[in-house]
Amino acid sequence: MTADYFCDLVYLLDLLLVKPRLMFLHEGFWVDDPNETKKNYMKKLQYKFDVISLTPLDLLYIYFGTQRVALRFPRLLKLQTFWEFHQAMDRVLSSPYVVRIGKTLFYIFYLIHLNACAYYAMSDYIGLGSNGWVYDNEGNAYIRCFYFATKTATSIGKNPKPEQTIEYLFMTAAWLMGVFVFALLIGQIRDIIATATRARAEYRKTVDGCSRYLRRLNMPVALQRRVTLWFTYTWSQQRCFDESRILNSLPFNMKRDVALAVHMSTLSKVQLFRDCSDSLLRDLVLQLRPVSFLPGDLVVRRGDVGHQMYIIKSGECCKQTQTILYRSRGYSSLFALSRNDLDAALKYHKEAANILRLRADQLIRENAARLVKRKQLEAKKSHEESHGLRHRKMSSASSNLAEGKKTRMASAAAKRRLSAVSENKGVRASLASACSGVRTPLPTIVLSSD
Repeated sequence: MTADYFCDLVYLLDLLLVKPRLMFLHEGFWVDDPNETKKNYMKKLQYKFDVISLTPLDLLYIYFGTQRVALRFPRLLKLQTFWEFHQAMDRVLSSPYVVRIGKTLFYIFYLIHLNACAYYAMSDYIGLGSNGWVYDNEGNAYIRCFYFATKTATSIGKNPKPEQTIEYLFMTAAWLMGVFVFALLIGQIRDIIATATRARAEYRKTVDGCSRYLRRLNMPVALQRRVTLWFTYTWSQQRCFDESRILNSLPFNMKRDVALAVHMSTLSKVQLFRDCSDSLLRDLVLQLRPVSFLPGDLVVRRGDVGHQMYIIKSGECCKQTQTILYRSRGYSSLFALSRNDLDAALKYHKEAANILRLRADQLIRENAARLVKRKQLEAKKSHEESHGLRHRKMSSASSNLAEGKKTRMASAAAKRRLSAVSENKGVRASLASACSGVRTPLPTIVLSSD
């Protein structure tokens, strides 16, 4: 009874302090005046139900006793407040699926509770423990009856066999409730879960369809992996593949506000659009399309026709000087703005168009000057490298000449010494031959002397 009276106190505070102060919409304006909100609440049918629900029938406990819980039946008229609470939670929460599942589970357990109460009342009417079907009045009555009602509602089986006609009628009604009502509630849970995972299911369906198409065309495995990787990265960043379809379901002003909240901070940092009017930026944010690039993907190449411009949101794009093109270094998220969309927006902003043309010309001149300066530096560096190479070649040639000269001089000196030695030995050999009377060839004497 303590819980009953605590709930009565909550209902009373809701009747006196909460409901009379709720704002309401009148002719397009929110009315928050306390007197007006109170009058509006008292005009509603819910006010009558709230008053009737708090009828103090509990005073009849004095005469009938506290077992007559049917005296609290008017409290069920507060069911509308329960529905309003769940509707408010569904609007406020960013992910209301848990609340929806909880509400459906509450209905399931409440119906089982009613079935358990009906089973106990039927057993009490027939006689507790009078046969094998009724409650035998052993153990905890509520738990035993709730267990019986759960098995009956879910059609698990192995229930006690009814013996009387009224018992057959009760079991038939309980089974029908389990077949239709519980099937309906469980189907609602399935729909809630399917709605919560619908976006991911569509993503998987798109990825699988694209993968089958690439396999059917016998595309390279590396290309198939890059396509799958792009799908994965885009899903992790955006959670959808077609943002325009979602935004197009909103009114124009609301769609522009959403686009401003998402893209304005990025667009305002672009040097080309700096100091432009807010009206132009508001028109441009509606035309930005998100684009994702994987590591190594080609973003733009110098000399290609510029159909659109890219604004880097996250990531980094590096320039390759050899081929004058830009590639994504890692995973990059960019915004694409087409030329047609830019021209359409500038059609209604003449002053901004002139400013953008002047700024674009200035950026082009600055880029051209940087390019010329870079080429000059490269040419100077190349000239210095070639001059250094020639200097090294000349130094090497001079050193080779000096070494050759030294080698020739050393060779000539060696030859002169060898000739002098040969002449001295030849004289000695001639003298020896003359003394002996035998003529010996000079080379043999030279070789033998050696």
